[in-house]
Order: sequence, then C-alpha cells, then structure tokens
Amino acid sequence: MRQVKYNPDELPLREGWSDDANAVLQKMMAEDDPVKRSEIIQANSGLWGEIKIELAKISNDKCWYTESKQEGTDTDVDHFRPKKRVAEANDTETPHPGYWWLAFDLANYRLSCIYANRRRRDVETGEVGGKADHFPLINEDNRAWTPECDCDEEQPLLLDPCKAADVALITFKDDGEAMPRFNEVDRPRAFQRADVSIELYNINNSTLVRARIDLRDKINGLLKDAERFFNKLESGDAAHEYGYERAVEQLLEYIDEGAPYSGFCQAIIGNHRHEKFLYGVLS
Repeated sequence: MRQVKYNPDELPLREGWSDDANAVLQKMMAEDDPVKRSEIIQANSGLWGEIKIELAKISNDKCWYTESKQEGTDTDVDHFRPKKRVAEANDTETPHPGYWWLAFDLANYRLSCIYANRRRRDVETGEVGGKADHFPLINEDNRAWTPECDCDEEQPLLLDPCKAADVALITFKDDGEAMPRFNEVDRPRAFQRADVSIELYNINNSTLVRARIDLRDKINGLLKDAERFFNKLESGDAAHEYGYERAVEQLLEYIDEGAPYSGFCQAIIGNHRHEKFLYGVLS
C-alpha cells in the first residue's frame, strides 16, 4: 500500500456536479425510510461513476488499496464508509443504515479494484476477502449513526490509503505477501489494523501475490546488476558506468509512486538499504 495524495477540493468536476450531489443529499435528508434512501442512492449512482476517471488519474490507474494496475479492467468507486449498510452493525435489532449522508461526499471515495472491493473467494487459497460493506471500528460504541455524529471519533480499524501514517503500518515479505509492520505484543493496535486491512482489502489474493513475486525476481536481477557494475566503477570503463546507471534508473522506476505495487518494491529494495551499491537509489 502506498499513500494516495487525494484532495477532494481539487478534483475536476463537471459544472453542476456539486449542485446535483447536494440536491440528492437534501432529498435523502427529508426521507426517514432507510429503504427509500437506499433507492435514492442507487438511482443516482451515476454521479460517482462520472468521477471514476479522475480518481484513477490520481494514482496512475492503480487501485488505492492493492496498488494493482487497472488498465483495461473493472474498477469501483468504493465508499470508504459504506453507503447503505455496515456488516459489523447489521445483525442487530436496529441495523445500521449505512453512512448514507456520505454517499455523495467526495472525501468518502476511494478507487478500488474488484479484488479489494468485492467479496470473493480465492480459488487457490480458499480465503475470502474484499471490503464490500465492511467497516470495523476499534470500539463499536463510537460508530456514527446519523449526519450529526462526528465520524472523526470513530477510530476505524481499516487503514486509509490517503493517510501516510496508515499505509506505513503494512510491509511485505520476500514471498510477496503483505504483513503488519509491527508485532502483536509491542503494538497491538497497529498490528490489528494492518492485519484486518490485509484481509478485508484482499491484499494477499494469490493473483496479486504472484504479480509481486514476478516483480521481486526482476528487482533481484537488477540488484545483482547494480552491485556488479558498482564494483567495477573505479576502472573508469564507460560501459560499467552506463550499466550501473541503467540498473539504478530501472530500480527507481519500480519504486516510483505511480508504479504498480511500488510499496512492495520499496520493501524489497529496502532490505538492501545498507549496501553501498544502492547509494544512487535509497537515501
């Protein structure tokens, strides 16, 4: 996971989009029936569909949760706080109606691949992942139920890809799997947030893990090239200088924030951060 620098106030919108979204919100505010509110949301889903392309531009067509490239594939505009129902507060006498008042709030949108957003079973591992309408909290008593509640008091378990401190709680193993950066004993809350997010965002789906392993192998080859050419730089041979420069350039491309799985690539290259031959890659 890599931080997505998203400022909703800077998102290009067609003229009248905000007025249309506000009109729908006012219509929902005047409706007490949760079922009818859900129907209003569904009838106006085209509003968030309109801005999907702009959300994709922010991340260079990458899913904000998994960093998988989404060129030519289906994507969803995920509502970080679910718009119609909340799985963690649905099996009660009074089910949570969802954060319907945020259904057309730009700040609640995250671009998601289908692996991260739709509940599905991994045919290889049998594990089920996908965020769907899940939004667990550290303390359920803090959940917002109405527009008057302060969502900032909720303390979500799910990591927000738009927050630098959140995405830093996940790192990766050499085998391509994501893992919490901190252990359960020293930082139990940080561990839990990362662990739950890895599961619900389906970050360790086998398809995504295989893609990361492929990148690992390419990076390891470049690391060997960089070391080999670095050790020959003192000879003054132009071919060695070019070879080293090219290897460094390619490594930098892998960790560029617009590259797929760049957070994973950072972790793999970071394992060699103390090697002298990486002085041109890692500061």
